[in-house]
Amino acid sequence: MVELYFKSDLVKLFFGDCIKVLNDLPENSVDMIFADPPYFLSNGGITCKGGKIVSVNKADWDKSNGLDNDFKFNYEWIKLCRKVLKDNGTIWISGTKKIVVT
Repeated sequence: MVELYFKSDLVKLFFGDCIKVLNDLPENSVDMIFADPPYFLSNGGITCKGGKIVSVNKADWDKSNGLDNDFKFNYEWIKLCRKVLKDNGTIWISGTKKIVVT
């Protein structure tokens, strides 16, 4: 069952694993999807933020499972988005060059 996180007259936000949530939604039922998927950057790397060196590690959900598995994950959830989007629906995906190219 999909967990409804927030609901207003115009918006419904769902919380949970995207594959499970998308599988639970009816086909052609969604007007717009905004996705901010894992960037798979939690690999022990660092970056500069505000002039300080900081870790880019977010959590286990952001760790790469290898190029093939990362691609399969992205392909699967995007395929499910297409299934639930209405014919005139739209999807916005946040990402970096690394994840979009993947």
